[in-house]
Amino acid sequence: MAKHLFVLVHGLWGNYKHMNAIRDVFRQELHDQENMVFFSPRQSGYFKTFDGIEIMGYRTLLEICQFIDTFPKNEITKISFVGYSMGGLIARFIIGKMFTECHELFQNIEPQLFVTFATPHLGVHFFLRQHRSGHHRAISRLLSTLGTTVLGRTGRQLFIQDNLPEQSILVKLSKGEYLEGLGRFKHRICIANVKNDRTVAFYTSFITDCDPFLETENQINYHFERNLPGEKLCMVPRVIDMNKLDPTSMRQPPEGQQFARWAFIFVICCILTFVLPLIFVANVLGTCYSYLATVHYQNLLHQGEGRSLLRRKLGLGDKIADTLRDTVGVIASEHEDNFGADNGQTIVKANITWEDFITKYTNKWNSETKPKFSALNFDDQRRGILSNLNNLTWIRIPLYIKSLNAHDGIVARKGVKGASPYSVSGLQFIAQLVDFLISH
Repeated sequence: MAKHLFVLVHGLWGNYKHMNAIRDVFRQELHDQENMVFFSPRQSGYFKTFDGIEIMGYRTLLEICQFIDTFPKNEITKISFVGYSMGGLIARFIIGKMFTECHELFQNIEPQLFVTFATPHLGVHFFLRQHRSGHHRAISRLLSTLGTTVLGRTGRQLFIQDNLPEQSILVKLSKGEYLEGLGRFKHRICIANVKNDRTVAFYTSFITDCDPFLETENQINYHFERNLPGEKLCMVPRVIDMNKLDPTSMRQPPEGQQFARWAFIFVICCILTFVLPLIFVANVLGTCYSYLATVHYQNLLHQGEGRSLLRRKLGLGDKIADTLRDTVGVIASEHEDNFGADNGQTIVKANITWEDFITKYTNKWNSETKPKFSALNFDDQRRGILSNLNNLTWIRIPLYIKSLNAHDGIVARKGVKGASPYSVSGLQFIAQLVDFLISH
């Protein structure tokens, strides 16, 4: 019986268990459960996430190929990817390689959905408002320096500080075989946190050059979608209606905010004093281990031997069909979806269709289409990445997760049982969207 394979890829400092909540919710919400197969690669967790996107990508691709080989030939007929945080970038690397360097295994498998949760598609950079004081800028520079030094090759790649600009892996992922492979998928969905994601900012996970939440220091008045096409959700997800955002309309600070702010500062100071040194030492050790363990493979990648090494491990030989590249085209999906969320109700009203929701949230949202918001000061590399990715059609979903750590909450990283209703309802909603896209 034909199977649809969902590959779930975790992020930096993560492990495969971080994807369990997505797996569990998708299994519950997808109608064709018997024909769905979920696979979370396990060989690139913890310190191995410092090895860099290319090495992690090849390692994960090898796992996927070996997993597919456990099924009868041609039983896997469809494939989708769900990436969390840096896992979305790893998935984009894999997609660029699987249709070329492993085409024998994937040539009869149809690409379906590519979904990312809080993925830094445009890299990581701490943009600050111009009026920010000197100590804010000093902290930003310190975090950038730490990110590019104690997170190994991966850190430099995420901050787009690896080698020369034309050699940066994030730039490569936005063109050539990677963009062509991504274009073969019927639908691409990116889900972005609007608040409390101190790891991956809204603009980079939403694939845009402006960030209304950063620009207004997250004091802008939220407008949540009042109706959603989903059903039987534990609560209504808080999806932001981006078209109603107004930089002149600001929220009133809640009572006790000043006390909460000082309490937060106190907690941060405790973390910086006691926890940060331990984390720093652990990351430095992990970086050193990563460099020593992967220096041989890194040299092979620089020599262009990654393809040969992968194919030898799979027993496919070194020859690759030259005609395959001619068959890989950029296919811009015309299917669209529309979302909505209600911030107070417990029952979703079904007076909006999925088609309407998709259409609304497939439109580009940037400084050109929304001139009332300022464009971020992108460098040439980020501008190029943004332009290339915008050649494809994306369903962009801005999601508010009520949590001190929205980067964790957006995928319920600790599991469904330990997650808040905000996290679970968001996953349920995305799963129902995925179910609609698969069946239409």
